[in-house]
This record gives sequence, structure tokens and C-alpha cells, in this order.
Amino acid sequence: MDRNITKALWTLGSLIGARQVAKVVSNVGSMELNDVLGVIGLERRPSAFSRALPAIGLVAVSAAVGAGAALLLAPSSGDELRARLSDGLDGVKNRLDDAKTRVNDKINDKIGQFETHHSANSTS
Repeated sequence: MDRNITKALWTLGSLIGARQVAKVVSNVGSMELNDVLGVIGLERRPSAFSRALPAIGLVAVSAAVGAGAALLLAPSSGDELRARLSDGLDGVKNRLDDAKTRVNDKINDKIGQFETHHSANSTS
């Protein structure tokens, strides 16, 4: 009798497991790694970068707000303040343009390397 109960419980467990597998398989096209890990009771550990990024952003925003407040509260005339702000914004604009140019150059280099590699592989 004990053996029959064990067998029935195994069968029941198998049926429940089969239902779970059927649900998972029916959603395979829309599943991501986190979904699969969630099915088996696991989850991804967030990287140190993803944990630190909000803190770094908060520090950067706080520094920008503090710098703006210092400029506005510093004893200087309106003309001097506007001139300093204009010079600072021009410098930031120039640095951003330089960075954009460097990024575009790197992207174009990578595209060229990919096309060269791809055309070499497709002809052989």
C-alpha cells in the first residue's frame, strides 16, 4: 500500500511538473533569461556597475547643482556672471563636439573592420 501511495505521488508530481513545463514551452518565444531563472527559483545578481550607477549619477547632479548655486551666489556683476557662464557652456559644447567626433570615428572604423572581415569571409 505504501508503494502505491509513493507511485501515485510521483505521478501527481510529474503531472504538475509537466504542466509547468508546458506553460514554459508555450511562452518560449517571449521569454528572457530572467524568466527562465525565475521558473527555477533563481535570479540574476545585479552587477557592481548597475548598483553604483545611480549613486554616481546622484553625485554628478548634486555637483552640478552646487556649482550652479555657487556661481549664482558668488559676488560678481550680472555681466561677469553671464560671461563666465557663456564661456563655460562654450567649453562644454566644444568638448561634447570633440567626443562626438571621436565616437563617430570609432564607429566608422568598426563598421569598416566588420565589412572587411565579412567580405573576406564570404568570398572564401
